Amino acid sequence: MSIKDVKIVRLISGEELMGEVTDTEDGKKLKNVCQVATSYADPTSATARIGLAPFLPYSNIKDGVTIKDNYIGFIVEPVNELLNEYSKVFGNGLVLPDSSFKSAVASKPSSSNHGFVKI
Repeated sequence: MSIKDVKIVRLISGEELMGEVTDTEDGKKLKNVCQVATSYADPTSATARIGLAPFLPYSNIKDGVTIKDNYIGFIVEPVNELLNEYSKVFGNGLVLPDSSFKSAVASKPSSSNHGFVKI
């Protein structure tokens, strides 16, 4: 799979997952899946951080997880800053150029299990 296959999948429950998406006869299969999480770490500045958190870390889903189409609200392309964080965790660390709204987004250093992007 390539970085072009990485998408954000919004479930009808409100959860946002990010992973390598492929079509199956049962729905969409997400490989190397993680949750997109929002954190308001500093309530005084009203800035949010978007991060990648492990999805079902207590399970053995190394081959991916299949989600039925009727549980999916929509699928979108992630911005390059979020793709960079994903690539640091699951890929080869390839860094893509900043997206068109670079002035609104600044990268934060990532830890070994998740990464955050400040917005």
